[in-house]
Amino acid sequence: MNTNPTLTRPHWCLRTLLALLFLLPLVLRAAEPPEVDVKLVAHFSKMRDALKLELSAHLPDLKDEEKVKALIASDKLDDKLVRFVVLQQGTPESFAAFVQQGVDHAQLIEHLLTNPDLMKQMLVADGPRVTKDGPEHYGPAMNVYAEILKASPRAKEGVLQRLALAVALEQKTLERFSRNPVSRYLHFEKAYLEGELDTGFPTLDTWNMRFVVNGNEEDWELAWGRKTLRNLRPDHVYTSNTRKRYTGVVSSNVHYGSVRQQFDRPELSGYQNILMNGGICGRRAFFGQFISRCFGIPSVKRPSKRHGAMARWTPDGWVVYLGPGWGSGNTNTLYSRDRAFLETSQARRNPEAYMQVKRAMWIGDLMGEARRYGGSGLPNTWGDVSLRTQQEIIRQLKAKALEPEGAKFEEADDLTITEKLMASEIDEEDRKVSVASDGTITIPAAAHTTPENESSKFDLMRSFDGGLQAYFSPFNRKGVNLLRGGSETSGAENCTSSRRIRTGRMGRYPNWGMRVAVTPAAGTEPSPELALDLGHGITLKLVYIKPGSFIMGGERTAVNNFDCAETPKHEVEITKGYYLGKYEVTAAQYQVLKNPEKVASMQKPTHPAGMIGVPEAAWFCKKASAKTGQHVRLPTEAEWEYAARAGTKTQRFFGDDPSLVGEYAWFGKNSGKKQQAVGQKKPNPWGLYDIYGNVWEQVSDIYEADYYAKSPKKDPTGPSQSVKSHARYAVQVPESGFYSLSARVVTMNYDQMLQVSINGNPTLTRIGMPFTAGEWKDSESVVLELKKGQNILNFSRTEGPQNGISLKHFTLKPL
Repeated sequence: MNTNPTLTRPHWCLRTLLALLFLLPLVLRAAEPPEVDVKLVAHFSKMRDALKLELSAHLPDLKDEEKVKALIASDKLDDKLVRFVVLQQGTPESFAAFVQQGVDHAQLIEHLLTNPDLMKQMLVADGPRVTKDGPEHYGPAMNVYAEILKASPRAKEGVLQRLALAVALEQKTLERFSRNPVSRYLHFEKAYLEGELDTGFPTLDTWNMRFVVNGNEEDWELAWGRKTLRNLRPDHVYTSNTRKRYTGVVSSNVHYGSVRQQFDRPELSGYQNILMNGGICGRRAFFGQFISRCFGIPSVKRPSKRHGAMARWTPDGWVVYLGPGWGSGNTNTLYSRDRAFLETSQARRNPEAYMQVKRAMWIGDLMGEARRYGGSGLPNTWGDVSLRTQQEIIRQLKAKALEPEGAKFEEADDLTITEKLMASEIDEEDRKVSVASDGTITIPAAAHTTPENESSKFDLMRSFDGGLQAYFSPFNRKGVNLLRGGSETSGAENCTSSRRIRTGRMGRYPNWGMRVAVTPAAGTEPSPELALDLGHGITLKLVYIKPGSFIMGGERTAVNNFDCAETPKHEVEITKGYYLGKYEVTAAQYQVLKNPEKVASMQKPTHPAGMIGVPEAAWFCKKASAKTGQHVRLPTEAEWEYAARAGTKTQRFFGDDPSLVGEYAWFGKNSGKKQQAVGQKKPNPWGLYDIYGNVWEQVSDIYEADYYAKSPKKDPTGPSQSVKSHARYAVQVPESGFYSLSARVVTMNYDQMLQVSINGNPTLTRIGMPFTAGEWKDSESVVLELKKGQNILNFSRTEGPQNGISLKHFTLKPL
């Protein structure tokens, strides 16, 4: 097949004609592009019309089925037929405008129109991308194709020639995304030659390759996607399940839900933010398409009514992912109806037979028929012949529509496709703990001694850089959160120290806010007040709450969608002092950590921050902690009520008379049902403002109906979150003393963590994880005191939500 556009000899009369009539004057003209020369348009029109007249003489009557079948089974008319279709689709005006741009452009068109193999390959792949209401751009496609061949000699044949042509045909798509097509080709060539693409990539034809190269991502993002998946979830790369290969990461790692999208970071790309914060159907489908293309797997959009989904290539055929099966939606291709796309993909699996489909379609072009893609054609048309031929090919291939994958939405922590390693597959070298001459101990991830019944959410898998790695699965916080204190719409009877509601599963509301706590640093003498600098002149003020005891709870027993029982009353001891926000967190305090530039233009900066659900509260605490170096957190329910009561035993800190509520709180009767600026009412005896009313305040506890009856007396923290990941390591330590512990990890979000305990001690040490963006990096170091001989290190995670973490090894360094 001669598909190289480099000209080595003259061809027929076109070059001579163009050179004599048009090209020499063009060299002398000004830079302003000329109008299309009518003589040149007439030349291409005459060429097209002559082909039409000649070809029409060879067409049989459509009623003569035997002759029709014989014609489309033969390639005798192909050379002239494809030239006609190219001229017809490209239009004489478009060709004339292109060749007027210079001698090189004229040579490219000359080569195209004298190279039937190249024209046929283009047309079978559905021709250059069409702009809206415009012609097919063969000239620009040929220009890109020539540039690719110039940039890489490897692009002249085989799989790389098909790749080059696919990029050229998608030139207009890449131009729309401001992507360089030559760079796109070179990116995939390099990835292919280095063995980073799927093993099915070399089998793809040009048509399928178009759906690999036409994405909106930049080339660096494609490289990032491959690197990240190989590091974070290698099992999704080497799994034998080709339908879930690569795209399985959507179900296992891309959170379903839109609430986290507000935490997307501007310095990250769209796909990095999706992997970090998830999304609903559209964002998850976008990521599935992207990660497929990263590894050279074709993918397309396949939305259905009010729902986003995708479809991707597999060796067994195209499969829908994250949505209902074929027949339920559309694609963003020429084959708008998804069934039409499926049918062409099925018939193309027999390339020789599929040529009959295309020949009938091209003859329909010759006869002026409007093209139809999929379904059935109009009676007594060549389009009908084309579609009936396609159906016959599908019938002979016994091709079936594959069942959809990932159609049932599950939480990310409930769906994985990990291919677990059998114990017999783990080499002793993978488990070997090493001790260096300086006493540094390296503990491979595979060296764990966790009992099988305790290893939930912890899996071993082969690493691409050798050896094994462990994977801690993502999980969400379980249960519903509690809020305290009443709001601007509450009645006086609800403004009490014991009032509590639960979030339910109803999202978040404008009158949900928060008041934060800070744990004093160990060994420091607490001051009466603490002011944290959040930047841009905004501070967060807190007051110190001393340890003490109180009777927690109230009289309410009713329970409904939001209300919670306040019984039984029970004694609680707060054994450790803490700081609690003097005011509810304000809109300005929240915004300065999210987008400082918007603070100056805020209309109500001193009003409470609203719409605060569990994710928003967790985000604010983590951002404030990072900004200030303090451990900012939500208070426990017991801490909140202890501070609200301020040493009193009545329903309210000012007594049992509800008529006095308005002096201390914004509530239904004095707020106008609107939130007000914080700090305008009287504080409670411990200096806390708005503890009743204005907004409901998040606390860290989840709700359980019978928790008060079984709550521990000292420092209750609410029903515990179960351990979601657990790994135990037995380590021989040569000398007792203090050691720094770090972990070699891959993470895809900020503020991830592991906890470690030593030798059965219930005290947990928190190990902060860096955001590694798919790279292997070391976590922060924590200091542990170990004894000489065997030490048992238990690692776990309990604080949801957490994204997945991959672990290569732990390092212990003597201090």
